[in-house]
Amino acid sequence: MNLSRRQLIAVLAGGAGTFAATGTGALGALGARALQGTDQGPASIGEVLRSANGELRVQLVVNPGTAIVDGSAVAGLSTYNGEFPAPTLVVRPGDRMRIRLINNGSTITNLHFHGMHVSPRGHQDNVFLEVDPGEVHEYDVKIPKNHPGGLFWYHPHYHTESGPQVWSGLSGLIIVEGGASLLPQVRGLRRHSLALREGGLGPDGSWADYTTLSTDATELYVNGMLNPRISIRPGETQFWQIGNIGVATYYELGLDDHEFTVVEEDGAMVWRTWQADTLIMPPGKRYGVLVTARRGRGTVRLRQLGYDQGKAQWPARPLMRMRITGDQDRSVSVPTHLADPPGWLTAKIANRRVLTLSQDIVEGDSQFYIDGLIFDELTFKDVIKVRLGTTEEWVIRNASSKMAGSPENEEHPFHIHVNDFVVVERGDWDPLTNKMSNRKAAPMRSYSDTETIPWNAYMRFRTHFADYTGRSVYHCHLLFHEDHGMMGAFDIVDANGEGAGPGQHLPSHH
Repeated sequence: MNLSRRQLIAVLAGGAGTFAATGTGALGALGARALQGTDQGPASIGEVLRSANGELRVQLVVNPGTAIVDGSAVAGLSTYNGEFPAPTLVVRPGDRMRIRLINNGSTITNLHFHGMHVSPRGHQDNVFLEVDPGEVHEYDVKIPKNHPGGLFWYHPHYHTESGPQVWSGLSGLIIVEGGASLLPQVRGLRRHSLALREGGLGPDGSWADYTTLSTDATELYVNGMLNPRISIRPGETQFWQIGNIGVATYYELGLDDHEFTVVEEDGAMVWRTWQADTLIMPPGKRYGVLVTARRGRGTVRLRQLGYDQGKAQWPARPLMRMRITGDQDRSVSVPTHLADPPGWLTAKIANRRVLTLSQDIVEGDSQFYIDGLIFDELTFKDVIKVRLGTTEEWVIRNASSKMAGSPENEEHPFHIHVNDFVVVERGDWDPLTNKMSNRKAAPMRSYSDTETIPWNAYMRFRTHFADYTGRSVYHCHLLFHEDHGMMGAFDIVDANGEGAGPGQHLPSHH
């Protein structure tokens, strides 16, 4: 078992539902995790649940209590199946995800499948569902056969509770097989899945309360561990899929004396690869990269180089060790051109929209707005209606700046559900004069579903509403901002104008 008596008692007391949910595999994962320890263990992703015969059947139990974090039992978390981070789900295009969600927590919850192109209605990626404490909900998510392969993630999305629940431990990776992993040069390479997220302990040794830790005191975990390690042979190329599945941390990632070759972005293979010394990863962002070890033994580190988000300054610190050891290996490279951009990028634009992000202090509380509205007060007339089968162009502007009257300068990571988008232009925007400047065409090389927008700046993107009708949302992925108003709703409607499904009510319509 390799669990100390203290750890075993703590885990059994805090997460009894784990074993009913996942069987002995969960206990084995906890035993392995307990041995790893700070600055000692490999960067193992923990429990992996794979589909079989076209179906993934899993039970996810929201368990408040104790879980193993960096090799020690920590109280005060809320996890799926007692795992920190949550189990990794592995599926294929065309599969069905049948997920039985059991809410043993004290607040309403639900599930969102971040970045996945699936239906927003019914029992699928419907963020308007409410699973009350003590309730069970059966999700049945149908993944289309043409779904891109890459890295996605899942987490709660119940409005006002998203941040606290993700902070407490409720988030995990989803891998859709395919994408860049099927390239002849990549197939067969050693792969690593790296889940980045923040957290930390309070004075009593239990998990700290949400929003109480400073950025200096916040710990940054890789697969639930502090400074874990991976091994790589001199000259070897590995395939890493990296996801930021936390609530607020902006990462600027760098690997000592090495560079990244980007082959996937936000769950899809890129059309044109590129080399990068650093990767900017706001909350929700994912990249798939090739890393080739230099030809010489030693240890280098994957680092948070530090990031100024405006209100929050994230300090530099090491995240993971890469130990170069063993026999010399063969490097691989991939072509620059992997695919052509989609044809809809040059199709007729059915509608152009402009959205403005802003914030204020109201009676001592922070409020965050899109076009001057908070999500809680949206009415039907505020819901954007888009036609199925059309292409639209959106401009997202960030007025969260002191110049515009906001209390802070802040970047915002913009995320939209159901469909990804392609950034076509960026630049500066003056919220006082409404003038754009320094306009620069973005390189047409990949899809996105999460992109950061600096203050006094804008982003222009195009998106195509191809397959599904229903109501969903777009929002800032700093989850405190989302929970406090910075979220809007849109309906994808058919030729008859029908879109929202049963139960897809706005907060103002309950």
